Amino acid sequence: MAKALFVANTVLRLPARDAGVVSSIVRVHSSRIGSVSSRKGGKLERREPVRIVNEETGAHTLRFAIGSGSMDIRSPTAIAADYDAFDALGISPGAEAQIGVYRAGYISVLEYYLKHPDWGLRLATHMGAGGLVFGIIGAALGIASVL
Repeated sequence: MAKALFVANTVLRLPARDAGVVSSIVRVHSSRIGSVSSRKGGKLERREPVRIVNEETGAHTLRFAIGSGSMDIRSPTAIAADYDAFDALGISPGAEAQIGVYRAGYISVLEYYLKHPDWGLRLATHMGAGGLVFGIIGAALGIASVL
């Protein structure tokens, strides 16, 4: 498994304006967010998909990392997540836990949207994937009929 970008020891509750299954964000200390050129330095880009993993149980979910914004996240080893993330990780708000933050690859993001809790996003992803498969089949049949 890839090395964690960092391990959060404290998980705070996101305010209501940031929470929700459609937003799917996790707020991290602003020192953890950098520009596109600072990615090699171990920093996250704004809105970069990350896998957050409960290191003790292995439970995980995918969220999009943004800076602390108006939240007062004082510790670089703290993150703020919504209720759905707490539920997926099997922890309670404000609890001490070892939460690893990893970069999420393209396949992880695709898997997340294929199983997304919001039916609209899930359906759109399934329709897009189905369209891709049928497009490839159609192209293959078109090429085969020419030969």
